[in-house]
Amino acid sequence: MGLLKKLLFVLFILALVFFGAAFSVENDARVPLDLLFVKLPELRVSIWIVAAFVAGGGAGLLICMIRLLQIKAQHQGVCRKLAKLEKEVAQLRSGSATS
Repeated sequence: MGLLKKLLFVLFILALVFFGAAFSVENDARVPLDLLFVKLPELRVSIWIVAAFVAGGGAGLLICMIRLLQIKAQHQGVCRKLAKLEKEVAQLRSGSATS
């Protein structure tokens, strides 16, 4: 089963490379990019599209990382509260056992 997964992964990567190369060859027109305040130089359309894809992926990863850090901090707070409550319960149990 592991060999089949690796083979499918390699075939998938090869297909991505093939279609990426075909996309790049077919979209070779040079265009400038105007971002309101900044005018970027003329590059191939395929380069601008790939750059937008990479920038979007990076932004998505950054947002996910920030949210993950928030969740980890919240988890640590809940763990501290749970430990405190468990300690309190243990003290209450030991106090009622001695009475």
